Amino acid sequence: MADHKHHRHSSRFLRATALVVSFILPVSLVNQPAAEATPDEQLPACADPSVPEDVNHASIRLEGPTAGTEVAVDEHGKIAVNGFLHKEATMVDVSVGRLTTSSFTFGPPPDGVTDWSASWTTSLRPAQLGENEVCARAKREPGRYAKILRSVTVVDLLPPSAVPGLTVGAITATTAKATWGEATDNYGLAGYEVTVDGGTPHRTTVGTRSYSITGLSPSTDHTVSVVAVDLAGNKSAAPATASFTTAAAPPPPDPDADLVLDPEQGAATATWHPDPATEVSYRAYLDGQLYDEFSLTHFCQDASGNPANPCTAENSISLPIGPLEEYTPYTFRVEALRADGTVVRELSGDFTTMINTDEVSPAATQQAASEASQCAGSGGDFYLAADSRAGVSVPAGSTELFPGCYTVSDNSCLEAFLPPSGEKLVDCADNLTQLLFSAAPPGRGPVISSVDNVPGDVAPLFDPGNATVPITWCAQNTTTCTLLLAPAAQTVRLVAVAPAAAAGTSWVVVTLSGIGIGLALWALLEILFPGQIGIHGLLEYPIHHDTDFDTFENWGTDEGEWYNSLKLYAEVIKTTKLVADRDNIPFAWTDEEDARLKRIIDAACTAQRGTQGTAGCDNGFAVYVPGGVSYDLRPLKETGTHIVTAMGDGGYPQPPTRAQWFYPARSQGGQAATNAGYPRRWFNTHFTPNECTGRAPGTVCDEFPFWVTNQAVDLSGERASLKPVPPSESSPQGTEMSAFFRKCDVADGERFIVLPVKPWVAANGPSFGFRVSEGGASMCMTPQPPAAP
Repeated sequence: MADHKHHRHSSRFLRATALVVSFILPVSLVNQPAAEATPDEQLPACADPSVPEDVNHASIRLEGPTAGTEVAVDEHGKIAVNGFLHKEATMVDVSVGRLTTSSFTFGPPPDGVTDWSASWTTSLRPAQLGENEVCARAKREPGRYAKILRSVTVVDLLPPSAVPGLTVGAITATTAKATWGEATDNYGLAGYEVTVDGGTPHRTTVGTRSYSITGLSPSTDHTVSVVAVDLAGNKSAAPATASFTTAAAPPPPDPDADLVLDPEQGAATATWHPDPATEVSYRAYLDGQLYDEFSLTHFCQDASGNPANPCTAENSISLPIGPLEEYTPYTFRVEALRADGTVVRELSGDFTTMINTDEVSPAATQQAASEASQCAGSGGDFYLAADSRAGVSVPAGSTELFPGCYTVSDNSCLEAFLPPSGEKLVDCADNLTQLLFSAAPPGRGPVISSVDNVPGDVAPLFDPGNATVPITWCAQNTTTCTLLLAPAAQTVRLVAVAPAAAAGTSWVVVTLSGIGIGLALWALLEILFPGQIGIHGLLEYPIHHDTDFDTFENWGTDEGEWYNSLKLYAEVIKTTKLVADRDNIPFAWTDEEDARLKRIIDAACTAQRGTQGTAGCDNGFAVYVPGGVSYDLRPLKETGTHIVTAMGDGGYPQPPTRAQWFYPARSQGGQAATNAGYPRRWFNTHFTPNECTGRAPGTVCDEFPFWVTNQAVDLSGERASLKPVPPSESSPQGTEMSAFFRKCDVADGERFIVLPVKPWVAANGPSFGFRVSEGGASMCMTPQPPAAP
């Protein structure tokens, strides 16, 4: 490798003497031209200790391409390589970068050259644009090879095709959605660029052929245009365009209508005035299915929102509806009943729940994914997402190919080990390893990214810094890669959208023990941190709630078995301390509560693993930490306390079968319970009497596990815990779960961990959510700060 130290043909990433690369996800390609017959991905044909000079040899001549020139790929994305071969020699192979072929077309020797027996030609699709090394190799005698090596710059001058089939649909008064077909390119697409009314262009990935347009005004005309962008940055010669007109504004609500529907993201409230002279109870329906039945006084409120009994015509009925799915239309109907059960009147209406705001901008994620693919395809060594550019120092001598994409002067460190294959330890250094070290936490290890830093007593110990996480990003195939650095939460989203970008990814973690490259982080940690020290759970781990996880050095203790459990523990400790400090919450960790937290994490991770005894957590999951208030600071004290109590009140769940409740799976719209035949208010008709039977007027029945999981009602084999709570907590809980699923990217059927922390709920700390990944842990549902006085 030393002889090729400054060659750029296959370098692409990572940084040095202390890092771990793991979990690569290869993805099938789209928009890639068909490869020639039998090109094998391998080390360059000339990669051995003997480096040939760029001169013609007695056995072989390399006529084209000429050294030091620019060579453009053709309409098939290939470059031609040709030369002459001596009559006593045999062609072996030709390589361009990492791609090698042994398929040739032979022709007659050139006129006047009697010593040469034939001309030869072949073509290959370079794995990347930019600087590449071309090598031709022939064989004279067994074991004796003639080789010619030269450097050329590969460019792509052909633009992608026009974008087909652009249409605009789902038009409302303020929104619309543009969709289009797949463009083609000779070398490969990086994505698409969308412009609305000539404004700022927005990028999407190669597999994302739609764009939601928001913020429009009713009854206005607009034009959207789309071009394809290839890996060289070329754009379609002419944009596809489509015009549309937004719908008229909806009519204002009828002030004389008695039913008012007030939707949120994951809940709604239905309000109407009662007629106590004739009405004694109500029957409510949601989407045609019975939702709830209740007496006149149960949800009756006065003008101040307090329970009203007796209920008069001046009061109102306020029915909380939830949990609901975000941005979903619903129909609601309520029947007012006489004492004999006949219907006095009927009220009905439609509503659509609101959409949660993403903490990580989908547009920014799409932009970064598309540009990272372009950077990889253009021969860039690293790409900085927009939000990381101010906080990451670019190595000296780097060249910017386009904003955020750079090459470095020395990228030789890991070129022989990428793409990862098996588990390896590497000890080397170059400009990229220097970049990784400068962006890593002071103590190396995974990045534990929490809330933004604020001045205070805790902040110096738990400083989130720029919380930049690196990954490798391999566009089109696993040899065309770049190092991508982005904020922690955005990196998690980038890994999630990689398949739509036709990209493969791998996490990069800088440690103090060397560079590990491989597919399984667990196996790598065993290599990096050998030796058993007899730890049997976090409770026995040599850490404490005052540990500074930005400088923590023992992530790999006990062969890394507790690596992901540690990331979960570190995120909870760090976030609760920072938020308590920021918001002046009367909360502090004690040794006793620290030990309880470790036990709960051990129990949750064991439930995740589905094993007996104690086990460390697996990788790649979201965590919901309930609070005494919601993440957006609405009351949840009784609901949060209910979860804590149901899961052992800070100890181990009783009965022990409840331990599985730490690890439910999302069930969109409560479909799992519905499919099992249970109504939404099952506690009114099933398993009665129960804790909510005969509950006090003005209360709602809270259930855990949540209705929107696969453990609702008794689906876990254990009947759900029930508790009457104030109705003011119903909508916040429904909206919070909707926000958690959206912000933390929890798909239907995906499992997540519920981690109740008793002292945090007791102190009225806000709920929060985060994801644990190979790269560390990052907030995805961040507690909002209190409003300024």
